[in-house]
Amino acid sequence: MKVFGTLSLLIGAAITSPSLVARQGTNVTDTFYLKTSGSENPDHNDLYVYGYHTGAGLNDAVLTPDVETASKGYLNGTNVQFDLHTTFPWGLYPIGVTNYAAWQFVELNAGYGIEGFFVNSTGLQWSERNGFGGWLVCDWFHNAPQLFYIYRYYTPKYPASCSEVKLLTEPTA
Repeated sequence: MKVFGTLSLLIGAAITSPSLVARQGTNVTDTFYLKTSGSENPDHNDLYVYGYHTGAGLNDAVLTPDVETASKGYLNGTNVQFDLHTTFPWGLYPIGVTNYAAWQFVELNAGYGIEGFFVNSTGLQWSERNGFGGWLVCDWFHNAPQLFYIYRYYTPKYPASCSEVKLLTEPTA
């Protein structure tokens, strides 16, 4: 009887637990690369986003001119997710404002990412309700340009190595 009860619990848990396939569902769009555009600094244009490993399940969003290095992304509902060749999802995480800074880190970390993304005629956008004021590229500490988002409620004064950009979606096929 104990075996039957344990088996019933396991089957019930498996049936009611959402799976990766179910979460991705039918809202998954075609894959794309995120590519910078519109910068006054020509060195910050035509760069592709990829995950720069910083720890277990953690990556900073950095940029490269090499499309072969770029991370393939897709919209899953309003989440931006990336295929980093693992069995679990990697999501786009604009890190919340915790230090009263005018711009914040963007990461590609294990998980589904933050909701509220959409694509319009000017590229990838995030919810203004979350304080999104645009994208910023800075030559930063990974020896590569790094992606940040601008926190719209502060007036930024950027270092000379930074410039505002648009993030366009470029189809992977």
